[in-house]
Amino acid sequence: MRGVIRNAIFRITSRGPRRTLPLAIRKLRIYILPTSRGYLFAFVILAILAGSMNYNNNPGFLFAFLLAAMAMMSTLYTQKNLKELTMVSEKHAPVFAGDRIWFDLALKSHTAPRYSISVGFQDEEIVTRDIPAGEAVTFRLPLCTKKRGVFKPERLILSSTYPFGLFRTWVAIRMESDYLVYPKPIPHPFVVSEDTSTGDGTGTSGRPGTDDFRDLRTYQPGDPLKRIAWKTLARGQGLWSKTFESESGQAVYISWEDIHTTEREEKISHLCHLVMEAHRSGVPYGLKLPGITIRPGEAGGLAHRDRCLTSLAMMA
Repeated sequence: MRGVIRNAIFRITSRGPRRTLPLAIRKLRIYILPTSRGYLFAFVILAILAGSMNYNNNPGFLFAFLLAAMAMMSTLYTQKNLKELTMVSEKHAPVFAGDRIWFDLALKSHTAPRYSISVGFQDEEIVTRDIPAGEAVTFRLPLCTKKRGVFKPERLILSSTYPFGLFRTWVAIRMESDYLVYPKPIPHPFVVSEDTSTGDGTGTSGRPGTDDFRDLRTYQPGDPLKRIAWKTLARGQGLWSKTFESESGQAVYISWEDIHTTEREEKISHLCHLVMEAHRSGVPYGLKLPGITIRPGEAGGLAHRDRCLTSLAMMA
């Protein structure tokens, strides 16, 4: 019965508005129900009352009423333990389909310490921590992904059974944020189209060579680690990246037409793998998709890589 009631309340809260951060829990509707321990506690009180009535035992009545008063007061402390919290911020990073999104949620108590606060998305792993007064504590929550595109998580649930575990209080929150999931990379031979002056090159080539050293250039964030001139850094001459003769030639295109498979999702996954390989190799590369052409960006640029992966993730 308790599970049926809780599921009915979850369905009601799922129709509520989406929330943005920061968010004070006191502004939300807070629910509370007895736990299994609470039902057992109530049964014990009723048993004591029944025995006291049967034997006309006044100390028994006093003890039963004392336990009942303690249980009723615990409802106030259980709700207060959750109500005084504030959701400060959250952050996450895009992942590939099938991987976990790690959702970092910061909670803060501006008044007194809060104990045994449990946080987790519905049907996902729950994390329980204490929150000291005046400090923000980060809860690192996992979210499982199955397919590429925009991922909308289930309700975020904050709950507590402090202090006695007789009642469980919780809030169910629909987060405003949507999360981007990249396609799952599937290995594919590195075959790409060369860029010509018109941008319509038809030749193909294997992975461009990187054996002929050209010169050094200032390190740029996102440059592959294997391109860093470690010996120069060890001599105290600063952080530099190596460039090669192949980089001064034509850029390459990763093209939708170069993947010969009839499965659309498999083709997208192959293209995702090629983008990752091109980024790791440090060659200038572009991406050709139906109706979309992304010109080659700077070799090794994270922003360019993420733009290509986002285009693949958002393909209809």
